[in-house]
Amino acid sequence: MNRRSFLAAAAGTAAVSTAGCTALFDASMPDELEGIDPDRQLPVPTLGDGTIPVDVYEDPGCDACQEFQADVFPVLESAYIEPGVIEYRHYDFVVMAAAASLEMANAARAVQAATRSDDDPNGAFFAYKSSVMADERESDDELAVAADADAVDVAPDVVTDALEDETYYPTLAADWERGAEAGVEATPTVIVDGETVDTPLDPDAVGDAIENAR
Repeated sequence: MNRRSFLAAAAGTAAVSTAGCTALFDASMPDELEGIDPDRQLPVPTLGDGTIPVDVYEDPGCDACQEFQADVFPVLESAYIEPGVIEYRHYDFVVMAAAASLEMANAARAVQAATRSDDDPNGAFFAYKSSVMADERESDDELAVAADADAVDVAPDVVTDALEDETYYPTLAADWERGAEAGVEATPTVIVDGETVDTPLDPDAVGDAIENAR
């Protein structure tokens, strides 16, 4: 089922905005992350240098998160990230919305690790994440090939090795625990300056929360 048909089946954007992907799944840490020492290996992917923190918890396989990425993130980028109003922080909150949710998140962190620098701790993380979420790439081969795109420029075997070794599961576990402590129960969850936005798929609602925090 593609993103648009999912939203229609879920009785419209408003319902999905309120419930998120975890309405369909058990909102508990995936078994694959249980027992892993949540030692954060990588910096939190962050955009913008504003004074208002905007924390976004996503599962890359979640249809509602893909809707957020397509329709809400561009608004935030142009209106609030680029002008320096907010600090946008990405956290992985994998609820197994898709069979390959862990693999997608792990692959994105492999790209971050391979491309980051002291001056740019994100590397190509956001470009890669956006690509795999938009194209709904889920197989190991598709995730590896996506790394070789011009905007990412990472050797496919970097992703393949990370998938085989589950390299960044500790980072994913750390993000999951942070989300649980913050009261995250659905993906996407958007928290603006400590306050959770009730309808995260509504750009106006997210924008209003930002304006109220200014």
